[in-house]
Amino acid sequence: MNNDPLATIRKLLIEGQGVPEGKVTPNARILHDLGVDGDDAAQIFQALHEQFGTDFTELSSQWRAFFNAEAVSPRAVLLGISAIIVCGGSLGALVAALRWPTIAAWGLALALLSGGGWLIQRWFGLDLQPLTIAGLAEIVQAGRWPSDPADVR
Repeated sequence: MNNDPLATIRKLLIEGQGVPEGKVTPNARILHDLGVDGDDAAQIFQALHEQFGTDFTELSSQWRAFFNAEAVSPRAVLLGISAIIVCGGSLGALVAALRWPTIAAWGLALALLSGGGWLIQRWFGLDLQPLTIAGLAEIVQAGRWPSDPADVR
């Protein structure tokens, strides 16, 4: 790698994360546009720290403002299990009442789970602050993650 933070970040995203080269522009948002989140984002920050010595200590307390957590909370698990039982039972009763084939029940259940998960994430998901490639390059040049998340672009 070289000493240009922008070029290094581009290389990490393209070669390390498999992001198509055409998508990796300075204004591209790392999570929102490129889909780099969780452990993948952490790998990029670790590589930048190793190459440039950037201090990302402040990022650990701000992580949830910019990226999703990898783990699922116990509350989400309990709510998810309850939703699966209620919706699955209702769907099973509907399919039985309509005398549809079993494959229809499986198809509806899959559509309900994937569509429902997407809707719940859209309605109740955190509105995460974007971090652009150019913004990350500025942070690397500054040598440390800002203590105020509003200073991240």
